[in-house]
Amino acid sequence: MLAAIGQLLAVALVTIRCGPFRGSSLRLAACVAAADFPIWLLLVAVTAALRSVDYGGEHRQAAVSLAHLAISVAIPWFLWSCAVDLGAARSVPWSGGLVLLLTVVGLTAPGVRSPWSHRAADVDRIAVPVRNLPKALDGLRIVLVSDTHVGPYISLTQARARLAPLPSLDADLIVFAGDLASDRPVNLYPAAALLDEMAPKGTRFAILGNHDHYTDARLAAFELREHHFDVLINDHRRVRVRGTDLWVVGVDDPYTGWDDIKRALAGVPDDAFVILLSHTPDIVGEAPAARANLILSGHTHGGQVVLPLVGPLTCNSRYGSRYAAGLFRIGPVSLFVTRGLGEVTVPLRVFCPPEIAVLTLKSAGD
Repeated sequence: MLAAIGQLLAVALVTIRCGPFRGSSLRLAACVAAADFPIWLLLVAVTAALRSVDYGGEHRQAAVSLAHLAISVAIPWFLWSCAVDLGAARSVPWSGGLVLLLTVVGLTAPGVRSPWSHRAADVDRIAVPVRNLPKALDGLRIVLVSDTHVGPYISLTQARARLAPLPSLDADLIVFAGDLASDRPVNLYPAAALLDEMAPKGTRFAILGNHDHYTDARLAAFELREHHFDVLINDHRRVRVRGTDLWVVGVDDPYTGWDDIKRALAGVPDDAFVILLSHTPDIVGEAPAARANLILSGHTHGGQVVLPLVGPLTCNSRYGSRYAAGLFRIGPVSLFVTRGLGEVTVPLRVFCPPEIAVLTLKSAGD
């Protein structure tokens, strides 16, 4: 995909430089397409092979290694091709193309986190101001984890490495915000077992995400429950913490249309302190969400590919990148969106490292 985008950009630049109706421009575009087609087929075949290999099978490592090689080559290859195409059109000298290549790689390389990286996720400790916070809950700690996406891009070994800081974290509540695994139902059991092993013991809640529905929502919920998570599917729980009641409300995934926030809130007292769990922050558009004091979400991956001065290239939300990651105040409601742990679609992160969030609630003073 990156190679195809790079070549489309190169053809567009050449066409603009040479003129859309000049024979040289059309010939160059045809040559670019002809030369790139076999490489594009190779990348497609590698991706298909990776998805078809059974998780944990004996040939998995070979497929993963081949995919990693292809991905590692694709980015510099399409940048170099752009330079070659521009040089062939005489729009910039060869030295200009090399400078372009080195500049782009030099700027982006430090922020790239590949899926086969074995570095631990960032632990972000954030003070979260919340309205109407009961005095006894001032200082309440919540560990928020989301989007493990164990599957084609994130192996169990890599997920374990990213979750490495988790066992040492102290929390009153542990929340998993959905997307346990990707691609195949067979990935759900090992992902849930790993989460159970790594997460601190205590009061644990989980909700489902869109990829849980893409794989097998019932099985995802079953595995999470078997591994000591209370799964809230358009439901709520009253929790006694520090001698005070709070209500944890969980909606099913809004992205795939399974959410029913009215049902989830049914029976919750109007004056209750409510923490609302929703896989996607899009739930803020639902009027009943205003009953929550705090909303916790994931899903966006923080944009996953974030460029300096530009921000996220894309964000899977009806609000675009407005709630890509971080802490927000929406009227009386506090919203926190985690960058999560895994990747989908594009198997890397750029200036958007995986995150485990440790949230400490503080009174908003209003």
